[in-house]
Amino acid sequence: MTLGKPLLKELAEDMKSEIVLPVLNTALIAAILFVIFEMSFASMVYSGRLSEFATRGAGGLLAGGCLLCLLSSLTSTNRSTITIPQDAPAAIMATAAISISNLLGDQAPLEVHWITVAATASLSALVTGTVYIAVGRFRLASLLRFIPFPVVGGFLAGTGWLFVVGSLSVMGGESVSISTLMQWFRAEMLPKWVPGVVFGLVLFLTTQRVTHMWILPGFLAAGVILFYAVFAVYGISPSTARAAGLLVSGVPSEGLWPPFTLKELSWIDWPAVFRQVPTVLAVAMISVMGMLLNTSGIELAVGEEMDLNEECVSGGIANCFAALGGCFPGYPTIALSLLGVKVGARSRWTGITTALLIAGVLFFGGRLLEYFPKALLGGMILFLGCSLIHEWIVQGRRLLPLPDYLIVCAIFLTVGLVGFLQGVALGLFAAVVFFVVRFSKVSVIKTEFSALDRRSIKDRPIPHRKILEERGDRIKGFELTGYIFFGSSTTLMNTLKKMLTPEHRPDAILLDFAEVSGFDISAVVNFRRFVLLAASMNVRLVFTAASDRLVESLKRQLPQPILNQSLFFPHINQGLDWCEERLIEETLSEDEHREAIRERLFQESVEELLTHLERQERFEILVERMRPWLNVQQLPAGTTILQPEAICPGLYLLLSGKATEFDPQKEIPLRSLGQGAVLAAQAAFQPSSVKTVFIADTDCETALLTLEKRRRLEQEDPELALAFHGYLVQSCCN
Repeated sequence: MTLGKPLLKELAEDMKSEIVLPVLNTALIAAILFVIFEMSFASMVYSGRLSEFATRGAGGLLAGGCLLCLLSSLTSTNRSTITIPQDAPAAIMATAAISISNLLGDQAPLEVHWITVAATASLSALVTGTVYIAVGRFRLASLLRFIPFPVVGGFLAGTGWLFVVGSLSVMGGESVSISTLMQWFRAEMLPKWVPGVVFGLVLFLTTQRVTHMWILPGFLAAGVILFYAVFAVYGISPSTARAAGLLVSGVPSEGLWPPFTLKELSWIDWPAVFRQVPTVLAVAMISVMGMLLNTSGIELAVGEEMDLNEECVSGGIANCFAALGGCFPGYPTIALSLLGVKVGARSRWTGITTALLIAGVLFFGGRLLEYFPKALLGGMILFLGCSLIHEWIVQGRRLLPLPDYLIVCAIFLTVGLVGFLQGVALGLFAAVVFFVVRFSKVSVIKTEFSALDRRSIKDRPIPHRKILEERGDRIKGFELTGYIFFGSSTTLMNTLKKMLTPEHRPDAILLDFAEVSGFDISAVVNFRRFVLLAASMNVRLVFTAASDRLVESLKRQLPQPILNQSLFFPHINQGLDWCEERLIEETLSEDEHREAIRERLFQESVEELLTHLERQERFEILVERMRPWLNVQQLPAGTTILQPEAICPGLYLLLSGKATEFDPQKEIPLRSLGQGAVLAAQAAFQPSSVKTVFIADTDCETALLTLEKRRRLEQEDPELALAFHGYLVQSCCN
């Protein structure tokens, strides 16, 4: 929210001569529409036996609406926001008014009926304001960012269509429908709407080519002069023109303050009010949706990001104050908020001036407003509707991909032919369908590998490594990622099934779930089907890092004989280790080829074995020569050799035994270490620490070379130091 000195500074900067006229013109039109809307909403709520209180109800709406408009203009993150009590809450409040009136019956005076309805309206504004503030404070409005862009675009295009239809209703004073379409072409109706349509279209076409602050003031001034010139030529007086529906009417000629007195507040039937709590909550829910959708639409139309959570807090505070006037909830109006944007009046002064004009009508009446031509008023709304339709239906074809553009058009047509809520619902449904189709094409397979290119960290004998080099393609592995749902799981299953051919099927398939964020029940069903298929073809499935929920779901849905052919391990290294052991065992147990295999493995391993022995011999000779500079110590199995983050005393050499390097955060084994391994090599050259933990698997013998002794080694025996450096380089490269 913008408050204090920043607000005063912003208002002072906006007091520029070039925006004064656009602000005044926009505020005048907004105020007239505001008054007309609230008078109609009051008539909607206070109907039937309460119709005689419609004017007083309008006073409450103007009082609350004035505060709503003023406070939201001062605190909104968008400078051109104009907030009014809206039609959706009005429609729900109309049903509440009927319910209250029926509940109180004929025995209660009508004054009690109307003040109880007004109290219910105030309660709905207060509750809605509180909900707004809660949504903003808990940062829940950000969830609206998940609404697809085409849905918001279709919402704006549909809003544009409603503006076009609404502009005709404002000008003609009648609703527009297919059944009444021919009536609009009667001779007495044409003067009401044709000039406004011409005015709106010419203004729209002009602003598409020329942008200047004087366009709207010039058009309005020219339109008013032209109207009254025609009235003068035909001898039509303002009262006659007003009676004919050519000028604004229905604005109270006298002030409406106060809407109620303190004495009348004592007449409120509170039990009847509290029985409307479900209705009040419905009003709050509808208002929150309207608030978020309209704010998002304004944000998109203006082209500037708004803080939706701050907007909710701002609107919540304004609604709480609006409740003091007997007003039901409100939220930003797209039409009036965009009006200032289109004509260059992007200033908080637009909303402030609008609120001041409404206050003038509230206290002194609005006789002067009734001299404004209705055609110009409707023409301005038509101009806004055409602008939105052009932006999303005409220009959108060039900017949006075809599927997204079709969603926009579908919402637009549905809003025009069926209804607004149906259009938004259709858009959300279509967006979800497109999202599912597109997301299903995104592979959940991060990497695909075999034991030829990826193995466990276990240090194996050379003959066993030869077996894995020859037959490693019989172990297939997949690292999965993201969220697995019915669409992506089907794509995954199709990929896996391609491997289960009789000619090339693997012995084992490993599926790693370490980076899977979640899954739905359809994914579980698909995995179950694949387990059954793999078992029928004698292919073992290995699940690693799978969540407990997935494991339990599979165990519940699979028969025990089938489940025995599937294995579950907490880490991919353990799964790979099992697959490798099984492949090695099966290869060595093939009776008809056992001797030939062993003979061939021996021949192929001899050269590599000799190389390994030579390297070990060089290492032992090197260590023996370096004994004077090394601190040798014996460590029992399970000892932590190095702790993460602690400063290492120096470089460690593993003289004998085996150790494992672990990730301390995930407790995952990273590599297996044997004789000749180097630990924390950098610590021999500068003070440093390690990020992993090293633990002895067996009884180990280690040698420590400190920074100081490494320097002494280089000074006392440079040749030996050079040989040691060469060994370090070779170890790091391997």
